Amino acid sequence: MKLSFRLMLAALGACIASACSHLPELPQMPALHGPEATPGLAPRERVRLAVQLLDAGEEDRAEAELRAALEEQPGNGPASRLLEQITSDPRTLLGENARPYNVRAGETMSQLAERFLGDPLLFYALARYNGLDAPNQLAAGQSLMIPHRPGVAIASSPPPAAPTAPAAPALRGSVDSERANQLRLQGLQQLNSGNVDAAINLLRQAQALDSGNPAIQRDLDRALRLQAALASNPG
Repeated sequence: MKLSFRLMLAALGACIASACSHLPELPQMPALHGPEATPGLAPRERVRLAVQLLDAGEEDRAEAELRAALEEQPGNGPASRLLEQITSDPRTLLGENARPYNVRAGETMSQLAERFLGDPLLFYALARYNGLDAPNQLAAGQSLMIPHRPGVAIASSPPPAAPTAPAAPALRGSVDSERANQLRLQGLQQLNSGNVDAAINLLRQAQALDSGNPAIQRDLDRALRLQAALASNPG
């Protein structure tokens, strides 16, 4: 009886093995892991990093940083506003009413967002509105559609991108002006890359060398407004 029972089990096992051998192989499903936030950063640092990532079009990494910032600090206003630009339709955020605009040399997406939308942090929504993968793809002569936002006062024309410094009567003044202009350009590069603190430091150095230069003062004011927008935290 025991022998018969063992034979039955062996036969059943052989049948199962035979059936399994005819089953098609199931494809292995890839692990669904998105980008992870950078460890060890404070919420404000995550927001600054997210600005740089969004400017370069690295949306997934930026979203991970912003969600991590909001998880640690739910009331972080800049993080919420930037995340909304990733997850929402830009036309819902900015509206359908828009007009064409040709980009001038030296203009950045955050500069245009500040001028036309009243908020430099809307740079990514404005890029998406125009179908750009990355705001830093902006180029002189490029045609954009700029949404109209009620209540935003728009200057009749943008300030010149790089005005020529006035001639100095002495050699020392000429050297200072030239150095100030170099520092200003370095500051603008840092600002366009999202390094607001470094930009402010460079622009202040430029201002110390050429305190009467309105272009330096204008760029410094813009960098300070962007710094304040990033630092604002109603929570």
